[in-house]
Amino acid sequence: MRVENFRVFGSGPADDGDKDSRLDLELDRGINVLVGENDSGKSAIVDAIRICLLTTAADFYRISRDDFHVGPDGRATALTITCGFTDLTTEEQATFLELVTTDREGTASLFVTVHAELMDPLRPQRISVTTRTGPDGSGPALDGAARELLKATYLRPLRDAEAELRSGRGSRLSQILAGYPAMSAQEVNDFDVEEDTANTLVGILRRAEHHLTMNSSVAAAVDDINTDYLSKFAIGSDSLRGVISVSGDATLARALERLELSLSPEAGEWTRRGLGYNNALFMAAELLLLGNSEIAPLLLIEEPEAHLHPQLQARIMDLLQERTQGDDGHQHRAGPVQVILTTHSPNLASAIPVEHLTLVANGRTFRLAPGLTRLDEGDYEFLTRFLDVTKAGLFFARAVAIVEGDAEAILLPALAAATGPSFNASGVTVVNVGTVGLFRYSRIFQREGDQIPVAVACIRDRDLVPKGTPDDMRGSLKCAHEMEPDEIQRHLEKLTARDGGNVRTFVSDQWTLEYDLAAASWEMATLMHQAVQAAVVSKSRWPNAATLAESDSAAAKQVVQWRDEGRSLENTAIEIYKPLRVENFSKPIAAQHAARLLKTTPITAEQLPHYLVDAFTHLRTGVPR
Repeated sequence: MRVENFRVFGSGPADDGDKDSRLDLELDRGINVLVGENDSGKSAIVDAIRICLLTTAADFYRISRDDFHVGPDGRATALTITCGFTDLTTEEQATFLELVTTDREGTASLFVTVHAELMDPLRPQRISVTTRTGPDGSGPALDGAARELLKATYLRPLRDAEAELRSGRGSRLSQILAGYPAMSAQEVNDFDVEEDTANTLVGILRRAEHHLTMNSSVAAAVDDINTDYLSKFAIGSDSLRGVISVSGDATLARALERLELSLSPEAGEWTRRGLGYNNALFMAAELLLLGNSEIAPLLLIEEPEAHLHPQLQARIMDLLQERTQGDDGHQHRAGPVQVILTTHSPNLASAIPVEHLTLVANGRTFRLAPGLTRLDEGDYEFLTRFLDVTKAGLFFARAVAIVEGDAEAILLPALAAATGPSFNASGVTVVNVGTVGLFRYSRIFQREGDQIPVAVACIRDRDLVPKGTPDDMRGSLKCAHEMEPDEIQRHLEKLTARDGGNVRTFVSDQWTLEYDLAAASWEMATLMHQAVQAAVVSKSRWPNAATLAESDSAAAKQVVQWRDEGRSLENTAIEIYKPLRVENFSKPIAAQHAARLLKTTPITAEQLPHYLVDAFTHLRTGVPR
């Protein structure tokens, strides 16, 4: 796809050094899932394809003034959309013979280009639109037959599935069934009046009409109309005679328009079913039409998760992946289907391999296919196993905080909210990856050249103990006091070696999150001691409000006593952290209590560890958009 001056996508550079804001996207031959935050350009991509190729549904899209890109110099007066088909089969090359472009290497491709211009600024509804072939739109016009073959199947977002499947003139179901190959033989009128038999749909319709007109009650009514009334209106030798017949022509289209599709009742009489399963039924009907397309089968779906619970979303994705792989054991079906899908669902994003995702951000597209990111083969395999729904939220965020444990995932958002704009207000998603894979996730956002405009902060422990740490707390960790400055520097460089682009690693100032918080200020030492002691009393069962209040008060007094005794903040922090490190009390529960206390305890950024302040600044400031 190449798109210029359409909605969020702008124009090419006028001078050297100018930004190229056009869309230039190569899509995968199988399934393509477009992910990203709202208003990033996902729907614009789908609509551009709809304008260029049209769709099998009766939903003609008319280009309006609002579709022309608005940039620093005002609204563009012309837009261009090009869709190119490569790797054409011999059959496809023969079908589009006069429209195909062959390059110097002998590769045949088919390009369709729509060019639209605003004709009169004072009359914005006057827009000139041309559709031609060729890579630059200078080839022959796209004729009717070729246009019909290239039409995409489109499922709009927030669709009313029940309404789409009802009977009626021009119903979507009648259009789908009309395109089903088995229906072609149903156009024959095989009604035999003498034998009173019919097998085709048109024949059955003719037979029904025949019997309706021959009905005794209908015949009696016609007789009365003609004899008692209409004959009285005749003048002279005029002969007036009426006939009652079935309205409409007995064609296949009319027969299909009288059909509707609904979920069969589980038992007894029919009752209305929920939105989710009706949407699944509608998708099944659309895929019936798509599955029999012989030329360039293309499916566009916006937000298939609408009205579907997570398990059904996964089932839908399984089916779509099956159809993109071609042969699924059904001989009557065509070859592989190309799917272009937009979603805001972490469930769907986690159900598809990362290499099939395209992240759309601020009018730019970033495919996550191998060779385009810094992920290696092992990373892709790892993410296929471990990138679940709780982590897939990173594809929809403006900024991502990647942390090493549950405690950080609980406590960091609370600290951010207590000292400035919350993570939610800043569009920050926290991804807890546990003790492994920190950089396997951050490398999703790293690539050569143009970087994904998402700020990523990897927040991790320094894992060096401070001076005075007892042996039972130190374990196998090195002590920073016993290391040379260059040795500490090499250690930090190793922890941050994977930084690059918009990805930065923020290493704790001294040891771990809990210790560093307690050692940052006496205010945080008090809060962390209260949180840790609350975790101690929460070990066997969750304490009531009175027990928590008593524990919080005693912990606060203890910190005051330590301070009055002249104990250093660093030694106090070691004492506070000890129950979590040595006695294995729960860090996540301590974090939960700290988050509780932060709701009523005023904390400033100056009272936090420097590395957290820097990380929050990186996440909140984000990347210029």
